[in-house]
This record gives sequence, C-alpha cells and structure tokens, in this order.
Amino acid sequence: MNFSIDRFDELFPGYFAGELSDEDRINMDHWRNASPENELHYIDSVKAWESMTLLREMENFNSFEALQKVNGRLKTPGSARWMNVLKMAAAIFVLPLLAYSGYLTQHNFTLKKMLEEHVVTQTITSRQGMVTQFLLADGTKVWLNSNSELQFPTYFIGDFREVKLKGEAYFEVTKNKHQPFRVNAKELRVEVLGTSFDVANYQDETMQEVILVEGKVGLSVRQDDKSTENSFLQPGQRGVYCEKTGKIVTDEVHVDKYIAWRDGNLIFRDDKMAEVVKRLSRWFNVEIVINDPEIKGYIYKANFRNENLEQVLNLLKISAPIDFSMTERKALPNGEFTRQRVFLSKKRT
Repeated sequence: MNFSIDRFDELFPGYFAGELSDEDRINMDHWRNASPENELHYIDSVKAWESMTLLREMENFNSFEALQKVNGRLKTPGSARWMNVLKMAAAIFVLPLLAYSGYLTQHNFTLKKMLEEHVVTQTITSRQGMVTQFLLADGTKVWLNSNSELQFPTYFIGDFREVKLKGEAYFEVTKNKHQPFRVNAKELRVEVLGTSFDVANYQDETMQEVILVEGKVGLSVRQDDKSTENSFLQPGQRGVYCEKTGKIVTDEVHVDKYIAWRDGNLIFRDDKMAEVVKRLSRWFNVEIVINDPEIKGYIYKANFRNENLEQVLNLLKISAPIDFSMTERKALPNGEFTRQRVFLSKKRT
C-alpha cells in the first residue's frame, strides 16, 4: 500500500479528532497494523497529542517571575532572613518537582479524561450489494454486509469495547481479557473477549441471529437496563433471539452458508423458500412477496456468486415450480426511488 509515515502524520490530527473520510481512516488503520513499527509510531503520536494540553497548562507557571519574587524577599531584615531564604529557595525547586510529580500521579486520570473528550462516534454504512471491510481502533476486523450500518468510537475507553449494529456484520475480535467486546443489536447484546462470529440484526425483522465460528460468546437480552435472558454459544452454533417470546433459542448449523456473504457468495443448503426469500431481500434490497403460501415450504439448494437479481430469480424458476414478476422503481419527490417489489407465484400447469 502506498501510504507513507509522512502521510500518516499529515492525517493524524483528523484521525484522532474523528474528522477523516472513511477511506482515509481505513488507510490509517491498515498502515497501523502493517507492522509493529507503525503501531509504535501511532502510540508515540497519541502520547504527543495528549501532551499538548499538559504543556499548555504548565506554561501558565512562570518560573522567572517566581525567581524575581524570591530575589526581592532576600532583602528581608532580621534573624529570620536565612530561614526565609531557605524556604524560598526550596519553593523554587520544589514547585517544578511537585508539578512533575503531579503529572506522574495524575497522568492516567488526565489521559482517560482527554481520551473521553476526543472520542467521536463514527458510522460506516455498506451500500446495496456491497461488502465493506475495515478495522476498528483495537485491531478488530469487521465485514459489513449489504445495507448494514455499524456505529463505533474512534477509540475504545472504559470497561468495554462497545459497538452498535443495524443489519449484518462479521467480526474477528482482537483478544483483550481486560476489555471485553460488545455488540448491541436492539435488545440483544453479544459479549466476547476475542473470537469470530456473525451477527444479523435487521430493523424490519423481529429476530436477531448470532452464528459463532470460533471461540465463545455470551448472549443476553437487555430490557430496562436489566438482563432478562442469557445464553452461551459454542463454535458451530446459532443463537436466535425472538422479540415476540423474549427467548433465545440455540441450534447446530452449517456455519459456511451463514458467512459466505463476506466473499460475495450466497449459499443455500436445503433451506426453505421463506429463508431464501429473506436473504435475497436483504442482499438485493428488494421486497419479495410470496403470493402462494405453498411456496414457502419448497426446499432449495444453490450457490450464487455475482449474479444479479433477475438471474437468481430465473434460476429459482428453473429449479422450482414458480413464476415471478417484478415492478419498476418509481421516483419520489425527494429524488429517491421506491423499493423494487418481486412477486412469487406458483407455476400454473
């Protein structure tokens, strides 16, 4: 990647302030993780940034003015003169020592406060039919599925590394036993130390899914800031939270078909048409309506890669007794377009 240390230094203020474009921020993250030397340079840059405020505060102490005051008091008459001289001299040397001591003892508090002041929430959105890959500040890798959104801080502080997901994302979490990683998906909370998993949380659906690839995750349902349901997943398991029942159900699944979208693939393995329709609707951002209830029970097996919606529907038509029709998008007064609709019907013989 053609990204130099000079370019990093140029972009760093905007990076730390959360003012960079998505492209520049992703390039910065890639550069940081390219080598230990790059990460060390980043850490040194953060320290320099943090020191600026401290330096400005210390500039308020005028040592020359303090010395002038002491010199003036050296003329104090009487036997107490030398005691005063000692006290004043001690003040000159002790003040800087106290300032430095205060810096050392309160550095962690000041650092935390400064980080809190500079933390900015960023949002990345993945467009229709696209998969967006990027890094978080702790090195965690994220794949964001089509029409999905992730909110996250520019820097993780506090007891947890928390993000908020709308849609679907795959995470490879950097391990940190002192700061667990949390994904908030409506009422469902996913908590891990370091592992790989997929979370699906679509706003127009009443169920959220978590598929664990490796490691271990804890699931909890948070309502009114209280945990009402808890569960744990092992690799190869899926956890499904149903908003209507308020329960989490776990089962064994073929993980590959749930994470194939990272590589632009859609895989179906003996899935009912209702599940196929749901995943196609997400991927192509369309509304698919099943006119005949019997179609929902059809079992489907297929792999898709780079096919457009009409090509996929034609393949469905060949392998199952169905027909389809599609509506055109219509322009709205605000310049946007209506969502395309697809109607599936049972093929007439």
